Parts: sequence; C-alpha cells; structure tokens
Amino acid sequence: MCSAIEIITVPINVIILQHVKEQRHAKNTARLVSLCVPTTNVISTNDNDAINTLRDQCDATNSAVIYPSKESIAIESGFKTPSKGVNTIIFIDGSWKQAFGMMQEYNWLQTLPAFHFSQAPTTNYDIRHTGVRKALSTLEAVAYTLSFVFKANVAPLHNAQRLMQQHWQGPQSHRRGSEKNPIP
Repeated sequence: MCSAIEIITVPINVIILQHVKEQRHAKNTARLVSLCVPTTNVISTNDNDAINTLRDQCDATNSAVIYPSKESIAIESGFKTPSKGVNTIIFIDGSWKQAFGMMQEYNWLQTLPAFHFSQAPTTNYDIRHTGVRKALSTLEAVAYTLSFVFKANVAPLHNAQRLMQQHWQGPQSHRRGSEKNPIP
C-alpha cells in the first residue's frame, strides 16, 4: 500500500480527534488520511497535553468541527461554510457512541461552529460494524469536506481506502451488508 499513497496539499489544518480505542484498529482510516495529507494532526484522547493545546488554539472564529448535532449547519447550505475565516477543521474519529462521549467530555468543542452533511455521498467503506446507511468513514468525511469546501482533488484518499479494504483480512461478519450487519 505504501507505494500507492499519493500526497494531497490542502489549505486548512486537518485535525482528527481520535478515540483511543480507534488507534488499534487495523481498519483505521485516520491513519490513511495522515499518510495522504501529511499535515494532518491525529490526536488521541489519551494525549491530554495535545488536547489542551488544541483547546487553547481553537475558538469560534478560527476553527470548526464536523459533527452532526441540533446546532450544526449543513456544510452544503452555502449559507455559511467552514472556509470563511476558519483555518482548522476538527473531525471526530470513533464509533457514534464514542464520538458522542468525546463531544461531552471535551465540551469546548461545542463552542465551535459545527457542520454536518446533508448530501454526503454513499459510503464505500464496507468493513465496519455499523448498519447506519449514511455513516461515512473518517477518511470519507475528510475527503467530502475537502472536496466540497475547498474543491480539493481527493481521489488519492479514496484510492487509499479502496486499497486498504482490498488487502484487509478481518472477519467477513465485519463487512457492511453481512448477515450480522445488514444495511437498513
């Protein structure tokens, strides 16, 4: 896979706040993002110093978080996008339950403008334990944001995810659409 990685330059700081349990997964797409976008900063929830530094650097004028909530705005709305004055976009990497817990634990994230996807593409990430049809991998969320907001060519990200899935040798029951994980 390493020889297939292509570098993408982006005009924004990409931060992935990663639940500590996600770090150990072989299907960790945040790692692929950091390989294709080397300026990406992946911060583990067990790195309190890095989280505190991030908190101190981020405010509602320079940062945004991609997380669906009651207050979040559709990134596609055109009304307001993260590109206006924002130099840092934070992505939450974890299961839905883990992501919710992270948003509660790091409540300063709730002070940042939040964005969700109303027209996200269908996921091509089929080695996950979710039956949520509209769920994207972290890589796909980063790719969609960079493509939609900044018109970046994100084909290298999608290619890396496709290659990783082709080589993944985990249990068939982890794949979307399997009997244990039917897509609703």
